[in-house]
Amino acid sequence: MSLFKATEKNGVTTGASALSLRNIKITFGDLVAVDNVSFDIQEREVVGLIGENGAGKSTLLKILAGVYKPDSGTIELSGEAKKFKGPQDSLDAGIGIVHQEQSLFTNLSIAENLEFVSGGSSKSGTIFKPFNWVKANKNAALALGKVGSKLDPRTRVGDLSFIDRQMVEIAKAMKVSTAKVSNPIIILDEPTSLLEVHETEALEREIAKIKDLGSVIFVSHRLDEVMRVCDRIIVLRDGKLVAIKDRDDVNQQELFQLMMGHEKKSQPRSYQRKHQGDTPKVELREVGKKGEFRGVNLKLVAGEITAIIGTNGSGREDLCKAIYGVKSFDTGTMLIDGKEINHWNVQRAIESGFGLVPAERKVEGLIGGLSAADNISLIFNDDVKNGFLINPKKNLAIAKEWFEELDIRPRAPQKELEKFSGGNQQKAVLAKWLKSKELSVLILDHPLRGLDPGAAETVNSLIRKAAAEDTAVLLLGDTMEEVLDIADQISVMKDGEVTGSFDLHVDHPSTLDLLEKMV
Repeated sequence: MSLFKATEKNGVTTGASALSLRNIKITFGDLVAVDNVSFDIQEREVVGLIGENGAGKSTLLKILAGVYKPDSGTIELSGEAKKFKGPQDSLDAGIGIVHQEQSLFTNLSIAENLEFVSGGSSKSGTIFKPFNWVKANKNAALALGKVGSKLDPRTRVGDLSFIDRQMVEIAKAMKVSTAKVSNPIIILDEPTSLLEVHETEALEREIAKIKDLGSVIFVSHRLDEVMRVCDRIIVLRDGKLVAIKDRDDVNQQELFQLMMGHEKKSQPRSYQRKHQGDTPKVELREVGKKGEFRGVNLKLVAGEITAIIGTNGSGREDLCKAIYGVKSFDTGTMLIDGKEINHWNVQRAIESGFGLVPAERKVEGLIGGLSAADNISLIFNDDVKNGFLINPKKNLAIAKEWFEELDIRPRAPQKELEKFSGGNQQKAVLAKWLKSKELSVLILDHPLRGLDPGAAETVNSLIRKAAAEDTAVLLLGDTMEEVLDIADQISVMKDGEVTGSFDLHVDHPSTLDLLEKMV
């Protein structure tokens, strides 16, 4: 029997339960990841699924995707019991999912990804019936258009930015699920984590369209976004269901408290400017990279947080990679501690105390097959060595300290890092740099991506602490509100150029002031 009957809301009948979970439980050793969770999702409904990192959201989604089999409990789709032997069974049942970590084939085009993975009608490709490229590209263009994207379907996915790939992931999930059943379940796992404001708005509009076709499970750490998008909100904590709330009956503060078990704590700045007038740790003078950015002047000062904001294609990500030595400057001058440098690369950057937390942690920030402890000690590891070799006991002991400091869950640093939730992986990547006394410049490319509000508070406090200990921090933030809350300096980039600069100790820009410089 359903917990929620068909109801009428705003004049629209939501209908019967499209998905019913009953007493779902799964354990991994001594860890109870999901503990007797039950809820219904109705047809033509958008339901938010929220909880802090490690609350069980990702595990629950993997059960629905057929990756994990629950130890106990039942899954029903439109009243019919289902048992998924694998991901294909879930797909055939009409469950389409956009994972937090992307799953596209980077060596294939957008059209190939959409056709091959979804089993599209253009897929023949035999000696008797060649692949219909015209039809495949046309179908891909239609799918992309539904999510507001104008990407060329012939483009190789590996040549796309993270943001554009995310839009392709969403188009793929929609195309697959709607092709399988008449009332699909679309699962969006942190789909807006790196989308810009206008792209997020486009996605929110698209979710309303998906609702006309089926049901949506929307996972996000951005509580304001959840309140805008969802009809009801499901809250998990420590693997348990703690609340199901109608959007109109709850506010962001109450959701935070349900997620974390405590109220949100305000954290005003506790450090003062100490190095004004000193030689910057890094100074850029009219630097440029053909086709990416040009004429950029920037100073990174010890003890201060400098943020760069801009839309997709503004050049800020490429600029950060050049500062770290991943790319080279074509023009201009880079100075470190007042000295001009040449032949800059990643090795020299690390030797100079530079650290980078990349946006794509799975690809660039961690080694999934290594333990969390080994990932934390990948760089600046003299404190865990005996001679030239890593001392396992020292390594584990220091990792345990950082697990407590950053509240990384579960407290199992010997566990492979790829088995942790995305947010906990991000904290381990951050710990790799923060543990070093040699750190002098820390570059953070969307450091709060995938972090729940409580974890974001923890990470922001550590960023402030790093600055207070005389590290120069360069931040690419997820939102303008985040940047205004933490930065000392803000530079705005548009089309590869700096269009505005603000000193937050003197200036007091609003989000509108910043937006005007971005568009």
